Amino acid sequence: SQGKPLKLPWLSYIVFSLSLLSSLFFYLSQHSYGSLIYLVASLLFFFQMLLSIRNFQPITVKFLVLGALYFSLASLFLFLSQLGYVPFALAIHTLTIGFMFNVVVGVEIAWIPMIYMEPLNLTISRRLLYLSLFSTPFLLIGFYLNNYKLIALFSLLVLSSVAYYLFLIYSLFTKRRMPKEIPYVLRYFLLALLLLPFGLMVGVWMAGKDAVSYMVFLHFDLLVYGFTAITIMGGLIHLYPRIVYNMRFSGKEGIYISDLIEEKAVKALLPSIALALAWLIFSQAYGSPLSHISTLPYMLFWLYFTHSVLLKGLYFKQKKREVE
Repeated sequence: SQGKPLKLPWLSYIVFSLSLLSSLFFYLSQHSYGSLIYLVASLLFFFQMLLSIRNFQPITVKFLVLGALYFSLASLFLFLSQLGYVPFALAIHTLTIGFMFNVVVGVEIAWIPMIYMEPLNLTISRRLLYLSLFSTPFLLIGFYLNNYKLIALFSLLVLSSVAYYLFLIYSLFTKRRMPKEIPYVLRYFLLALLLLPFGLMVGVWMAGKDAVSYMVFLHFDLLVYGFTAITIMGGLIHLYPRIVYNMRFSGKEGIYISDLIEEKAVKALLPSIALALAWLIFSQAYGSPLSHISTLPYMLFWLYFTHSVLLKGLYFKQKKREVE
């Protein structure tokens, strides 16, 4: 987005390697070592990103920088939680509300108007940034104090930010008088955004009742497997084939970006992943024995997505055509 090469590109390989190593330590239940390595990786990433930014003016860049800052804080809180200094829930929600929400909003606030070819009022969208800057710290203070009444109260500020963001997106689609087909990338984004307020309201309800029960699975499923994962799917559908095209086929005739993705699979997967998520939520709520296979359909659809979107471009070969 800056139109310039990444500074210190070799740092990316170190960050990636450290991320894998931290995952290995977490898998081995060495959480202190895993969180320390994760903290180092996130700080290196934040440092590399700041070095690469020359123009901080675009609203998307501001959201991404804010998200990266919360990502580093979440990594720090994760490490401190292993030492017993802060609650683990503070690290989790710094990652989800601070990092994930700001990054998703920052990317979508640029992509959705661009893909749908409708301009977004930047003055109004800046208010969303101010709402995020104001609301998120209060919520995290509630988690730091481990006071669920405060968490429920300050969650209403976060819900107001989400409501305002949904209103901005809704306003884009109401500008057109003539109907227009919504691109499938946007359909993934919209499905994810539909799940967002429901996942948050479950969290607000649990905090208000001071009842962290089985409902935490519903809260987690809607926000992580639903909102976050489906948003990532839409982002990969839009961006990944373009990356592969620029790496392998830029300048070659007869190859198009659409060749690097299974469009029929993309269309079929959207309702399928929604049904898989519904099954996941139902079977976990039902309990044993269904809970043991709750993630199976979801996992299978993700594997199909990986084949149709991520691997198709890597293994694509141009067919030999007869020269007339």
